[in-house]
Amino acid sequence: MNLAFFVTLNAVIKHGSFARAAVEVNVSPSTVSLQMKRLEEYYGQPLFDRSTSTVKPTPFAYDVAGLISGTLEQMESLRRRGSSVIEGRVALGAIESMQAYILPEAMRYLRQHTPRLEVRPVRDTSHGLLNALKEGTIDAAIVALADEERNKRLDWHPLFQEEMFMIAPKDATQDNAKNLLDAHDLIRFGRGSNLAIAIDRYLATTGHTVRGTVEMDSTLAILSMVSAGLGVSILAWPDRRSLVGYPVREVRLGSHAPHMYVSLVTRRDDGSDRVLAVVKDAVMRAANVAAGRNRWL
Repeated sequence: MNLAFFVTLNAVIKHGSFARAAVEVNVSPSTVSLQMKRLEEYYGQPLFDRSTSTVKPTPFAYDVAGLISGTLEQMESLRRRGSSVIEGRVALGAIESMQAYILPEAMRYLRQHTPRLEVRPVRDTSHGLLNALKEGTIDAAIVALADEERNKRLDWHPLFQEEMFMIAPKDATQDNAKNLLDAHDLIRFGRGSNLAIAIDRYLATTGHTVRGTVEMDSTLAILSMVSAGLGVSILAWPDRRSLVGYPVREVRLGSHAPHMYVSLVTRRDDGSDRVLAVVKDAVMRAANVAAGRNRWL
């Protein structure tokens, strides 16, 4: 079996789309479809639920990807490893949620494999990080946007797309987003953020009205407010381990659910930089590890 098929499988699971996976692995969408069919024939089991219009991996697909991903990452690491030592300093920006979701695993990996490389984390909004990247004050950034539009002056390395969902107080009796919004205030990020843009688009598309709003600047603060019964919120929070300490309900938003698109971004003229190459490897690896432990149950 061609190892490239497993690379493609990882890309499909990460992006939730044959088309976006095709961009990452540099083949056509029809080739992606053919490769997935060959893997299904090889294992004698379906890798995707084809009863819906979206690409939904089966539990078996995650098992296959998890089994082979470590080998693929080690092979890629060996391919990139040169004879000289990777050293120096790199400023890696990340939005708040990614500092908890991806950054620790990426930095742990870099510390183990490139101990002479000093990584300085930088926290800001996606907009602030992209400006800092263009200005040269940071070297790479993990950002989330409300759409797939990309600044052509930068290199974009898609990590995953993140479905947004509603959280409500644990004892809320309403069973859908409309009824929850009718009964509770909306606690949200400050207007102008990418998350707020995605929420506004969702409300406009569905026609849902908002009873009242409270604006916060921290995901943890929003979780605390909701768990205290002060309202509901719509979040793009990938690491659901963080919900353990808060008594809230998760409510999926259905076919109109907005998504956030998470990417590692670098400057276009830094494409051959060996330091950034190993940083990219580490971030991509961390994103795959996180995605494997964090799917909807």
